[in-house]
Amino acid sequence: MNLLIYAPQMAAYGGMERHLCLVAEAMAATGANVAFVTTSNSLAPAWRERLRCGGVELHEMPAARGSASGYAKAWWLLRRSLALRRRRWDTVYTNGQGALARILWLAARRGARRVHHHHTAADAAEQRSWSPGFLRVLVRAGELVGCSRFTASQLNAATGRSDARFLPYFTETAFVAAPPPARARTAGEPLRFGFLGRLVSTKGIETILRLAADPACAEIQWHIHGSGSDYPPEFFAERPGVVYHGGYANPTEQAAALASLDAVALFSVHNEGMPLSLIETMASGLPWVATARGGTPELAESAPDCELIAHPENYEECRAGVLALSTRIRAFSTSQTAQRGVWERRFAPCVVREQWITYLGFTVDG
Repeated sequence: MNLLIYAPQMAAYGGMERHLCLVAEAMAATGANVAFVTTSNSLAPAWRERLRCGGVELHEMPAARGSASGYAKAWWLLRRSLALRRRRWDTVYTNGQGALARILWLAARRGARRVHHHHTAADAAEQRSWSPGFLRVLVRAGELVGCSRFTASQLNAATGRSDARFLPYFTETAFVAAPPPARARTAGEPLRFGFLGRLVSTKGIETILRLAADPACAEIQWHIHGSGSDYPPEFFAERPGVVYHGGYANPTEQAAALASLDAVALFSVHNEGMPLSLIETMASGLPWVATARGGTPELAESAPDCELIAHPENYEECRAGVLALSTRIRAFSTSQTAQRGVWERRFAPCVVREQWITYLGFTVDG
């Protein structure tokens, strides 16, 4: 089986990057011939080496993420797609919000599957940002996959289709065997709420800073784990109630961050599809509070361990949600076992790996 994968951009250690790399690695391990094409060369060196050692063929445009023009990307991708057309691909799996996916379809001959995976909310607000070219990608793709059931339903509504389906993200964690021991707290110690992810303006960092300065939340300390140009390290200096830890580059570093927390928060105004940071939080059994955008409510199966804030949210609702969750934590009304159980049943790597391999054309022995 020959599989061609395309991603517009690859951050060093982004959530979608982890999913795509893991899919490529899993498919190559079944014996499939896998080629991975991306119009940037910003993937972390460790991931690049891991894919190559796993037998994945990499085609990276020699330009850093965000540095090439749309025309340059299109021209490079056109030439690469025509070269790849010399081989017969069974499936072309594209990703991202952009019209360039149609160019890679040139590599597919008649009879090849053309799968496009959408990984944000696809709600009405997001649809207003779509270019006509990207809408044509969604309409003309042979198969559509949404990262949540909500996203799949919105794709159908936007395109007039009825066949978009949901498949969960493939991710990895250092907590595969078991969650970490619950953090021991001393009497009177503040609860530790944390943020993990890219530090960009749409992820609700300003809300966290406001909460950190709110006397009503004085018994909560906020821990920031991530990196991004919108919020350099010095931005967090001399902010009472806020501890900045920097980014994390692998599951071990992410696990250490999670093990130090009592809860995770995501006050995102980004068009979240199904936040990977929350899925990975659930692997540790931690409770979370988050904006109910896109498929986020689909994660809230263990109700005491999840606090949903209506979208679009206001500050008072965010504060109320944080205080409600902190009250349950202090009353021992949350359950690491229940939260972890949702992850084991729906998002554990062995579960998701089988679903993607089966969908892309294989069955898993055993």
